[in-house]
Amino acid sequence: MPALHDDRWGLRRAVSRRFPSPAALASDTGHAARLSTYLTDLLAPFDLTLARDSSAGQSYGEMAESLLPSSPVDLLVLAYDVPDISPGRAVSTYLTHVCPGKPMSFAVSDQGRTAAFTALSLIRTYAATHPQALLLAVEQADLPYDPGVPLSLPAAHAGIALHLSASSPAPLTTVTTLPDAAPSLSVLDGLSATTVILGGGLASLADDVKADRVILADPAQPMTGVWEALAGLDLATAGRIAVADHDPALRYLCAAAFG
Repeated sequence: MPALHDDRWGLRRAVSRRFPSPAALASDTGHAARLSTYLTDLLAPFDLTLARDSSAGQSYGEMAESLLPSSPVDLLVLAYDVPDISPGRAVSTYLTHVCPGKPMSFAVSDQGRTAAFTALSLIRTYAATHPQALLLAVEQADLPYDPGVPLSLPAAHAGIALHLSASSPAPLTTVTTLPDAAPSLSVLDGLSATTVILGGGLASLADDVKADRVILADPAQPMTGVWEALAGLDLATAGRIAVADHDPALRYLCAAAFG
């Protein structure tokens, strides 16, 4: 990896958001029309149609767009779990035309809880040439169409935005994703974290964590829960922070360390 511009390149700010419930959206005709168009276009290549009224959901694009910053960024990565379309399970959304700075952009999908960790690794690789970066992670609580595959949905529409740049209060020092792994705290070895955030895949091991503070992520938000907990911390006073999770379906063991 090329050398970073700043040895304190890392997390500058973290923002989380829960989005309106289906009941709150049902009377918004403008939202329903936009979402119906989005979903119809999305499903058409697979010869699938909406299974019911589409006013209850939110698209990845809508959620991500609401989390975009007002200041320019060089790199944008959208991470999302994809419990929706089969075959192909492809979802895409355009954000660069509305994101300040018209950044280079990527999407990481179909990796469940691992997606945001993979996105962090990608962002870190580009840090020397694209130091102002934004990671967006979103998950949907409602799918107004038949996904064609068994799935478990989170409790709420949720999203997070991680703004990474130079001279941050929480430098990104480590990102690890280990494939074909069992749940284990080994991914925290050597991190010396004072605050550890554990996702649902590692929650049962919380009593064995050696840290001043252990925070368990909301189990009802399998992908965004750990990052929502991170957004709730004061980065300037939290000390060294480690975020870790295990995806039971994909068997990825993940960790990221800040500070």
